[in-house]
Amino acid sequence: MTGCRAAFLSLLFLAVQAADAHEGAASGGEPAEASPDDEIFVLPEAEVNADRDTPELITREELDRDGASDLWEALRYIPGVILSGGGRRNDSGFTVRGYGADSVPIYVDGIPLANPYRGEGDSARLLTGDLESVEIAKGYGSELLGANALGGAILLRSAKPKAPLELSLKTGFSLDSVFKYADSTHVLEAGSKQPLFYGKGVLQYRDVDHFRLPGSFEPSPQNPQEKGERLWSDSKDLKLTLIAGLTPVEDLDIRVTYVYQYADKGLSPPDVDIKDYAIWDWPVWKRYSVSLNGAWDTGVFSADGLFYFDKYDNRLDEYYNYRAFELGIHAPHSDYDEYSLGGRFTGGWEINSWNAVQAALTYKKEDHRGLRGSITNEDELSEEMHVNEDTWSLGAEYTVNPWYPLTLKAGLGFDALVPLEYWNDENEYNKLLGADYFVVRSRNMFLYTWQLGAFYRLPFGKAETPGHELRLTYARKNHFPTMAQRYSTRFGSTLPNPYLGPEKANHFELGYRGYLGGGESVFGLGLNAALYYSVMTGKIVSVELPNPHYPSASVDYSRNLDGINFWGFELAPDFTFRDWLTVGLAFSLNKYKIKHSQGGIKVLNYYPPLTFSGYAVIKPLAFLSVIPRLVYVGSRYADTEGSESLDAYLLVSLKVSVLWRDYVSLSAELDNIFDTYYEIRRYSPQGGRSLNLMLTVKYK
Repeated sequence: MTGCRAAFLSLLFLAVQAADAHEGAASGGEPAEASPDDEIFVLPEAEVNADRDTPELITREELDRDGASDLWEALRYIPGVILSGGGRRNDSGFTVRGYGADSVPIYVDGIPLANPYRGEGDSARLLTGDLESVEIAKGYGSELLGANALGGAILLRSAKPKAPLELSLKTGFSLDSVFKYADSTHVLEAGSKQPLFYGKGVLQYRDVDHFRLPGSFEPSPQNPQEKGERLWSDSKDLKLTLIAGLTPVEDLDIRVTYVYQYADKGLSPPDVDIKDYAIWDWPVWKRYSVSLNGAWDTGVFSADGLFYFDKYDNRLDEYYNYRAFELGIHAPHSDYDEYSLGGRFTGGWEINSWNAVQAALTYKKEDHRGLRGSITNEDELSEEMHVNEDTWSLGAEYTVNPWYPLTLKAGLGFDALVPLEYWNDENEYNKLLGADYFVVRSRNMFLYTWQLGAFYRLPFGKAETPGHELRLTYARKNHFPTMAQRYSTRFGSTLPNPYLGPEKANHFELGYRGYLGGGESVFGLGLNAALYYSVMTGKIVSVELPNPHYPSASVDYSRNLDGINFWGFELAPDFTFRDWLTVGLAFSLNKYKIKHSQGGIKVLNYYPPLTFSGYAVIKPLAFLSVIPRLVYVGSRYADTEGSESLDAYLLVSLKVSVLWRDYVSLSAELDNIFDTYYEIRRYSPQGGRSLNLMLTVKYK
């Protein structure tokens, strides 16, 4: 701890020196004014854009305010978003209005980030230090994105430099409830924007040593988890983002982006209340991505071209029991070697002041190879599975303003899934059945999407504020089954279903977004509200069937069911009083009805009917912010039979932030103040009380 404190104080001393040097360089020795492009202390322009179709936007300022170092943490306060995590894969996932992460794709600058085989990823691995914003589309969204946006989409936007010289350093660490080092996060950023070119580099590193369980946790007999530190809760993440761009003329922007990510997720923490648990180790998680993007916009005509190559590598080591883990004896390595390759071309034409059209052609190739080591030589890998397929999408949108307050938007899309190759050597299920061969024939799938939105701007409010807008939208969306859902055998425990059909959804929403105040007003009041109804058909679930070879045993089998209806209400008001006080709330009421009679599937697990969060930013002094926050998640079922449930929980945190001359900020946050015991997944408790310290130094 002495070394950590010394390093932290040294960084603070250097930050003060850098800030003094920057202040002295200001004209006449007077304090320099904050740049209007300051990403930490000034809201981006998109925050006050009343014409956005999707009202959920997390800005850079909000990411910093909430201490979100990855996407999973960034989504935790959005109404309608429910976090999930744990399990054998030790993934951090989410649902949006009931739709899972595999049907709510994540894009960064237009590039899909899903693991090709499973169709989803671990959102805790997606570090956010290089982002400008995160946008969440729920149901209704752009037809230009492409396939599989069944429940919406998450859009990540990288921050490009805006000043001739930008330098920033964020460094922080956390202490657990007994003041022992728990984790640290560091973000180093440098960039420059010149008249004809720009460049930026961001290096992020996060080291999680452990998190400590709440003091009320009680161990279970014959389970390795004891009181104190959560077993196997360590991880490491490294991310490097490099951007180089050219702007040879005013209307043209060409950039190349390279991203390298490495993670050691470690072992899957054991379920705490049972004797039988899996021990899966994830020592390698890598992603390499390179993309070329060109955007040309004259105001009347626009064109955008994207080409990318995304490479994923990860490894799984399975230990059959705790004794094998102690001895270091694991099953042969199971590796994923996969990539996605694709692009998108988008064109737009603003026909006149009240007519505009856009269209996009998207292509994506996904390739998955499953590799397995041998017992005699674990580093000698051989290919056991190969899946290769293409996805094509064509989308178009038409916007018309018949008169000023009303905007109508119509969209149409076509998606095609074309499986090209499937090969499996000694399939695990084949071995289980003792068969000599295993043939899988998949099929081409073709789907249509369409949507319509009406946006009416109410005729009151000030022109310089976001105003007031009513929206009524309908969207028909689809989702192709993933490679894993069609082909996976899960080491002999699952029967593949290559003829699994797609999921479909019809989304209806009535919403309002508005703001009162702004300008010279003392008070400001914003409101974002939505009433939604969603009809899903063909939902893919895993059911148990008798094992064809051993009828006394069972295997899992993926199939399409009739569907589920989701409906709910979301309310997110915020209030401001001068520069002294900001209060924000987010409320979500979630309901559903399962429309099938499949035995054993009676409820949705981990789907709370009620969630609530709130925060306040209190500024008694211009440089001091006090930010209390609370989060409430209602009780929910822990299994699909509805026999077990998880208790509701309330979390309270308090953050104090000091800003020194716009260049240096120092914050301290006490998270989970009351050391509350809670679970987001059965037998997987989350962290107790912790103290988080963060230093930010910025030069522009």
